[in-house]
Amino acid sequence: MNPCDTWYQWFSRPSPWSGLGYPSNEIRLSVKSLIKVFFIWVSIPVRVQVTLSRENTSKNIELSDDSTAEKLIEKLGLRPDNVIIMNNDTPIPFDEKLSNGQNLTIIEVSSGG
Repeated sequence: MNPCDTWYQWFSRPSPWSGLGYPSNEIRLSVKSLIKVFFIWVSIPVRVQVTLSRENTSKNIELSDDSTAEKLIEKLGLRPDNVIIMNNDTPIPFDEKLSNGQNLTIIEVSSGG
C-alpha cells in the first residue's frame, strides 16, 4: 500500500464535528502542536534586578524563561558555594525557578581560620 494513500484516508475521514463550524480533530491537533512548538521557540526572557551586597551595586539581568538561581549565579561569574541568594529577606535554593520582576539580593560569604 502506498503511504500517501494511507495518509489521505486518515486525513479525509469525517469528523463528528465537521459541518458544524468546528475544524476536524486532526486539524485541531495539528494547530495545537504548531502553537506549542511556536511558544517553545519564542521564549519570553525573565528580567530580575540583582543587588550585590558586597559591592553595593544593582544590576538588571535578563535570563531565559526557564532559568534558576544557579544559572543567575553562573551568569554573574560567582561561585555557588560563596553566595546566598535572598528574595524579600528569605534565602532561596539554587534550583528555584526565577520569575519576571523579582528583586534579589546576593550576599557573598567568606570564611577563614
